[in-house]
Amino acid sequence: MNKSENTTHIPSYLYLIVSKKVWDKSLKVDELLLPSHHRPFIHLAKQDQISHVTKKFWAGADYVILKIETEKMIGRLVYEENPGGSNRYFHLYDGTIPLDAITEATFVSANSYQ
Repeated sequence: MNKSENTTHIPSYLYLIVSKKVWDKSLKVDELLLPSHHRPFIHLAKQDQISHVTKKFWAGADYVILKIETEKMIGRLVYEENPGGSNRYFHLYDGTIPLDAITEATFVSANSYQ
């Protein structure tokens, strides 16, 4: 993986939340298969950002939290504000996430919050 374009410390692990369907399809190939909203970059979160992302985008849905080893990612990590927002997240440009970079996959059911 190429280093970040800025001087921000890159954590050893970043996180990505995906649907169970995306995760199940990805298990059949060598890399994570992501939907088109992850272009032109893959949206990633630090551990302390997971709760915000899940509440904002995954409320009422089943999802899988993927813990990803940053050293095994392929591409260019940039720590920047989301388009139209003020929160900073890591984005992976020109890259992919090989399945062997994923060290943990945690399934969360929408029913677990009821």
